[in-house]
Amino acid sequence: MVLRSSELHHNLQYLNGMLTTHEAAKHLDLSYWHFMHLVEAGRIPGVRVVDRWLFSPDDLNDYKRSKFGVMEDLARAALENPRIGLTEKQAIICHYLLANQRPSEIARKLQQSRQAVHSQISLIREKVTRVQTASLIPPESTTVRNAMPVTKRTTRGKRMQAPLS
Repeated sequence: MVLRSSELHHNLQYLNGMLTTHEAAKHLDLSYWHFMHLVEAGRIPGVRVVDRWLFSPDDLNDYKRSKFGVMEDLARAALENPRIGLTEKQAIICHYLLANQRPSEIARKLQQSRQAVHSQISLIREKVTRVQTASLIPPESTTVRNAMPVTKRTTRGKRMQAPLS
């Protein structure tokens, strides 16, 4: 591709601040090979200039948010609602998640296994889901209970027994 002088200035400004593959992998805390696998699969956008890839920090942050944003939202919801009843370790994990720490980084900082951190995150998710669904269900009222009669289902082939006299 041939660039005209007016386009060259714009494109050089765009390339200023871009990260190389090694810098981008480090930015996302991924190995170089795993990062390149994601690039080649089209999951992380980049610009190929001659024989090198360059990456925008904004694109990398968008990828990180799409990957780990759900956990950040979960942590925020858990910390904001005292009815969830987090343990001290779960609260610490939530604070790390809000600080954009990945579970593997949290495990290193807490000197725990990744499996232990993931199981704590699963427990946090269950607690948040339980409290959120409980708040969505309206309290039972007698009118709702009376409006929906309870019917007993029988399976085919079974005969109803006659009541004993």
